[in-house]
Amino acid sequence: MLDPRLHHLNSVSFHQIPHNDPSSMLSRALYRFNRARWMAFVEWLKCRILGREHRLLELESPAEQLHGNRRYGGIRPVNLDRICGTLGRSNDFDRRFLPLDDRLRDRWVSVAMARSRGIAIAPVELIQIGVCYFVKDGHHRISVARACGEQAIDAEVTIWEPYSGSIEPAIAVGILQPVASAVVA
Repeated sequence: MLDPRLHHLNSVSFHQIPHNDPSSMLSRALYRFNRARWMAFVEWLKCRILGREHRLLELESPAEQLHGNRRYGGIRPVNLDRICGTLGRSNDFDRRFLPLDDRLRDRWVSVAMARSRGIAIAPVELIQIGVCYFVKDGHHRISVARACGEQAIDAEVTIWEPYSGSIEPAIAVGILQPVASAVVA
């Protein structure tokens, strides 16, 4: 579960950490990760009280019905609020892409540091079904982008078109697992 020592994060100002040297970049990245973990705990608690699901929607492996209905959608910016699910990582991030486990810290922090240094980061890989996107690769990059207040992220998109192109047919053919009372932002 969450490290109880993280409660002090609300008393430390993010802007008190210097910007210019590698050790301060590491401190800022660790601060952001710990804050995201704390927010994940708070979100889990709220969802638990309200009876809502806090995990990402899970996209099951492609069903036979979609093999002929895929096409390349190109590389383009995608609004982070449109990314509502994952292909296999629903236990690692919540529906707001907050990290759910401390074991994600090293990779998360390395992505955050690369971002703060201005290093080019590869586009994430997304699967589009209707108006929703599911992450194939790039969970940490999306989590860091959201933690940094970004609105969109560059993505290489593959479009799956199940029947009419909406999520309901995908649930009907067993590609998506419906989550009871899930709220997708």
